[in-house]
Amino acid sequence: MISTAEKPARLEDFTTWVAAHIKGDEKGEAQIFLDRLFRAFGWPGLKEAGAQCEERVKNTTGGTSFADLVWKPVVVIEMKKRGVDLSKHYRQAFDYWTRLVPNRPRYAVLCNFDEFWVYDFETQLDTPVDKVKLTELPAKFGPLNFMFPGDVAPIFGNHQESVTRQAADKLASCFNSLLKRGIDQPLAQRFILQMLMALFAEDIDLLEKYFVTRLLEDCKRPEDSYDILGGLFEAMNTKGGVTGGRYKGVAYFNGGLFASPARIELNAEELELLKDAARFNWSAVRPEIFGTIFEHSLGKEARHASGAHFTSPVDIMKVIGPTIVAPWSERIESAKTLGALKKLLARIENFTVLDPACGSGNFLYTAYRELKRLEARIYERMAGEYKSVDPYQRPFGFVSARNFFGIDINPFAVDIAKVTMMLAHKLSIDELHINEPALPLDNLDKNFRAGDALINADGTKAKWFKADVIVGNPPFLGAKRITQELDIDYIAAVRRTYPDVPGMADFCVYWFRRAHDELAVCTEKDPLAGRAGLVGTQNVRSNQSRVGGLDHVVVDGTIIDAVDNQPWSGEANVNVSIANWVKTQDPTLVPKKKRLWFQVKPTTGKKAKRPRGTGLESKRYELDLREVPSINSALSDRTDLKSIHQLSCNLSPQRSFQGVTPGHKDFVLSAGQRKALLAKEPKADELLFPYFVGKEVLGGIVSAKRFILDFGQRDILGAQAFPVSIAHVEEKVLPARQQAAEKGKTKTGKMRPHHKAFLDRWWQLSWSRADMVAALKPLSRFIACSRVTTRPIFFFLSSKCRPGDALQVFAFEDDYSFGVLQSVVHIEWFLAKRSNMKKDPRYSSTSVFDTFPWPQHPSRSKVEAVAEAACTLRAVRKKALEGIPGGLRALYRTLELPGKNVLKDAHAALDIAVLAAYGFDRRLDILHQLRELNEKVAAAIEEGKEVCGPGVPPAYPVPKRLVSSDYFGV
Repeated sequence: MISTAEKPARLEDFTTWVAAHIKGDEKGEAQIFLDRLFRAFGWPGLKEAGAQCEERVKNTTGGTSFADLVWKPVVVIEMKKRGVDLSKHYRQAFDYWTRLVPNRPRYAVLCNFDEFWVYDFETQLDTPVDKVKLTELPAKFGPLNFMFPGDVAPIFGNHQESVTRQAADKLASCFNSLLKRGIDQPLAQRFILQMLMALFAEDIDLLEKYFVTRLLEDCKRPEDSYDILGGLFEAMNTKGGVTGGRYKGVAYFNGGLFASPARIELNAEELELLKDAARFNWSAVRPEIFGTIFEHSLGKEARHASGAHFTSPVDIMKVIGPTIVAPWSERIESAKTLGALKKLLARIENFTVLDPACGSGNFLYTAYRELKRLEARIYERMAGEYKSVDPYQRPFGFVSARNFFGIDINPFAVDIAKVTMMLAHKLSIDELHINEPALPLDNLDKNFRAGDALINADGTKAKWFKADVIVGNPPFLGAKRITQELDIDYIAAVRRTYPDVPGMADFCVYWFRRAHDELAVCTEKDPLAGRAGLVGTQNVRSNQSRVGGLDHVVVDGTIIDAVDNQPWSGEANVNVSIANWVKTQDPTLVPKKKRLWFQVKPTTGKKAKRPRGTGLESKRYELDLREVPSINSALSDRTDLKSIHQLSCNLSPQRSFQGVTPGHKDFVLSAGQRKALLAKEPKADELLFPYFVGKEVLGGIVSAKRFILDFGQRDILGAQAFPVSIAHVEEKVLPARQQAAEKGKTKTGKMRPHHKAFLDRWWQLSWSRADMVAALKPLSRFIACSRVTTRPIFFFLSSKCRPGDALQVFAFEDDYSFGVLQSVVHIEWFLAKRSNMKKDPRYSSTSVFDTFPWPQHPSRSKVEAVAEAACTLRAVRKKALEGIPGGLRALYRTLELPGKNVLKDAHAALDIAVLAAYGFDRRLDILHQLRELNEKVAAAIEEGKEVCGPGVPPAYPVPKRLVSSDYFGV
């Protein structure tokens, strides 16, 4: 550890040494330069710090590149020759950073021996968060603080997220004030958007510097702002530009934005907010995140822009990269002739992109910037290799904002998106130093539509813009929440219009299916079209959501790049899946190796600090990458279980259930409340049951602390036989159900079906699971596990208990059934067939249990071996729990640690016994063997042959011998 006082001197010694000994040759001197750099920052050397030179990294074309230095999880550094323009190598740094998983470096640095460009791709994709000249390093080392031992937080001078949030906050506050004092919302929106463009224009050289600032200072009274700012907007809408007077020199902006100049008399507070906004450097405001932050702060006075989440640029690139950048880059770099490059240039200038749920335009903005860079690369190759074209001229036309299309149900979001895209044009011109006219702005009124993307008001299918590729993140709304949050008449109309999407599919699935249907087929004649990339809920890869969407995609399409599961950086607190696909199965048009990103647990070690406010600090995760020959519609490269059968032997009798759902907290009583109720009404004992949910048993609570008041299937008259108990429910539960029913009415005044059902039987649990209660009644105990879990831990509960809906319940009391369910065979099936809740897998009877084939006709000895191994496993757990606080959950965390573990051994022994009962080969893929068995069992059932369903095989002589006596609950 070196003190702050020592740092400048050490870095001064380094810069002096570089000046004396380094000429700036990339390959010959990079490693010695970097080693000396590490020494200057207080390390014995780069190797001693844990950094690696010439790290192999797969590149976007399938080959291997070598990153100059990789120091996980801190930084990747790419060196270039002295004098090289580092702006041309941003893409290389980003591509390296993207693929350095797991434990990806937090930062990336480009260096040409004279200057360091520092990137923070998680929050700011294409602009360095700071630049440090070598000569400045002794005095300006803050941006490279992460290089020091001790995890020192960096200090950036160009972290544009902070500026963007503050700027958005001022404009949003002004808008909210306008609405609060009664200004019509359409006028307020138009004024704010015109003001937004004017503020940007002042700082990106579309208006004279400080022009808007001076106009704001001249506004002394409300009528001044009406005249002066309204006059500016009028001038920006004047064809030919203003030739005299106050607004002389103001160019014609057009773009549709100023077609109706907004005039408002501002009060003193609003004027001051705009003056504060004008003080920001708007050239540092990021349009791609501004829109989202701004939109989510509108009309919400208590919620400032500083608290709004935005979709991180790196998450957006998980769609734009595979769907647009990678295929275009491959074609551009592989073009062998000037004619081929000219064809690509003509194609890119007519290449179209649609986002059918565009919001404020962040996906389209990123797509625009990337296409402009690709276009510039074509010109660069033409000029550099064929000397025939000036790379800064545009003889063939150029990619413009009119190449991009958007649909969104929020009209204001659409207007923000249009402004975002107008700004993208000018910012791209500046970044790439190209000679294109920035004004007038593109008129995008015909490119964007405010409205429902699925159906029209009359229930017919909504029209989409035709486009070569489709990108975006449709609404994150799970199947169960659809009926709670959307009008029932609207839901019915959507389902009529899209009959092939199952009713239990998540809402985003409609966009997946429609996008695929809208795409043209990718062909050899036009290999860059017919592509899509969408973000969806995790469930797009499982159950009915998979059936409605990705199963349809892979019929004639190929998934080429996917993220199976990750937290989303945007506003919604959800985990998502991402799928990028091509509408073809022609092997010559899709990459041989597909990229599958999957979530792994974050590794320990030196972690660079994450800036607050990004939404990422609370969503820490790591992705790893596998390059695989194929990705199925479950977004997996494993054995595909899409065509497996539901097995009738698993359905009747029903053995798998979800626990009871109280529906109201006052159905659940503490031990003290139970005692008080029984003191008044002793016979209520027949209504009160020990109540358990997964976290209690897994957390170490093995005796009931809570009890559930369950009237079962008694009607209102039967319930009245317990006057004290029914009075409790009438006082505590009935008012809440009446209020929920009233609040949940649709726009037409209809009561939602589930609210009506709960109100009609208000004294009963929301879902009392009568079928489950009946199935458990004859048993001494039953098996359960948490429904939402990454690895199911099974346990026995007393049949006197009522399991809560957080538990998955299995109506078996024998040790053999326990052993099969707890084995690796069932766990693998669960992980492949589960649905998802947020980031965790969720057990589903329909997809997991009902399709799971059990061992067919195992011998008596093999059945008893499984039962014995199951008993041994629980005995090991019981003994271990005596010394480990925290219950089963804490105990099972020890399986993640290296070293010998008796619990690991007990599980391994159980797995061997179960695999033997199945007759499976331990060397072969378990899922493949299970899939084959599922097909055999289904065929046997069809032929009327005897099969072994769930539980003890019918041929086993005395099943009760397999029932031991250990359980939790009472």
